[in-house]
Amino acid sequence: MLVFLGLGRMGLPMAQHMLRAGLDVSGYDITAERMALFQKAGGQAVSDLATSLRQADAVLIMTGSQAQVHGLFHGPNGILACVRPGTLVLVISTVSPEFMQELGGTATSRNVRVVDAPVCRAEMGAVSGTLLAFLSGDKSACDQAAALMRPFSADIEYVGSMLGAAQVAKTVNNLILWASVVANDEGIRLAQKWQLDTTSLRRALVTSSADNWALRHWDRVSEMRWSIKDMEIALQTSADAGISLPLSEKVAELVKVIPVLSHADVKTS
Repeated sequence: MLVFLGLGRMGLPMAQHMLRAGLDVSGYDITAERMALFQKAGGQAVSDLATSLRQADAVLIMTGSQAQVHGLFHGPNGILACVRPGTLVLVISTVSPEFMQELGGTATSRNVRVVDAPVCRAEMGAVSGTLLAFLSGDKSACDQAAALMRPFSADIEYVGSMLGAAQVAKTVNNLILWASVVANDEGIRLAQKWQLDTTSLRRALVTSSADNWALRHWDRVSEMRWSIKDMEIALQTSADAGISLPLSEKVAELVKVIPVLSHADVKTS
């Protein structure tokens, strides 16, 4: 049995793809409404988390914050307290690389196999089943994780044996994404000031050297909520690595104030 923890805007469609692929998946979320949606899709909602974790062959975590991941691992009825030795745990949530390494060290001491497994391409990728997954950790465990993630992933990249490496890959993706969003916003505002038809302009730009993923999906930028959290992780990771990212420092300031990201979730804990 597989247990999917976190049935939010991305987790729910990901779990639904697994159901459609014929996998035996039970779903858990702190919100009863999300559990009901999972049941409506044909899934089995977790009624007792500890019992489900004891029965699980693998656990997939897709919660919105690092604090939630920590709680699911370390709580009295959590993963480390309940799962059987050898259980595979995929951390799909976006967390810091340092946190991922600490988590892996603790899990290894309990004989729990952890895979670092964040995903890219936002909610639209989760809904369409075309996410990009980065994997790092023990190669054999990552191969097993890849098989579980295939129903909702169009691309899966193994980036190394070190836990945290996949989170670094995701962080690189994110800092480039949000820099692109800021640049797109500035360019579109300049075009609007000169009364250009920005719809036709954007259509032209995505065929040219200005093309980027955020510009191609600009009409759905409201789905991209995690700019502040992502940039905080990027800057902390760069500081820990002893390198300067001056552009990213400026982007981290701008994502807090540009109107196109006024919907951004500021919670990082």
